[in-house]
Amino acid sequence: MKKRVGGSKNYLYLGTRSAEVTTGDLVEGTWYKITGKTVAASALPATSVLGDVFKCNGSITLAVGDKVIPFTLEKLAFVTNVPNSSSKEKFENTVQTDDVKSYIEGDKSEKSGTINGYFIVEDDTVKKIQRRFNRVVEYSGATVTYSDVEVGVLDFFLGRNETTEVGDVECFEYLPSIVESLEMEKPMDGPQTFNFGYTVVGGERPSTHYRPITT
Repeated sequence: MKKRVGGSKNYLYLGTRSAEVTTGDLVEGTWYKITGKTVAASALPATSVLGDVFKCNGSITLAVGDKVIPFTLEKLAFVTNVPNSSSKEKFENTVQTDDVKSYIEGDKSEKSGTINGYFIVEDDTVKKIQRRFNRVVEYSGATVTYSDVEVGVLDFFLGRNETTEVGDVECFEYLPSIVESLEMEKPMDGPQTFNFGYTVVGGERPSTHYRPITT
């Protein structure tokens, strides 16, 4: 029977990019972003292109010319819900002999949503997202540090079916995104919320991954 997945035990992660790797063996179970691929005999996935991500699923030794950036994933503890929707343009091409209107489908989708959570003072990712909209000031004893406002892509990984059970299929979405809005509600009673809107960046090669668990 095909599995119907729920939201429980599936999480949103933020990936942090490490230094580029150009030689040696990749670490099984680690996510990588492809930054270089040799034409001759690449060890990287045959159908991949620059910018794609993949999870190392076995023994891979980089060939000369192959380059990857490893990710370190951090589970975002402040997150509750992760709305995620996609849409495409359609173009009408109806002619007078059609019984109903006719359309052709655009080949570029837009993927976006608003991630919901709670404001947690000590959380580094909360601060990182706040820095998209204003300067953040941190204190350490007598030292006061002002950060600049930041821009750029955040590498989100969304677990759709996180599993280690043999015979099951792990499913993850790679959602490289910009953050475009932030709501921080302060109610009279109850928790303060932390909700931010995101839009996926197509140039960073977003993708959905299905990985059978065999061992």
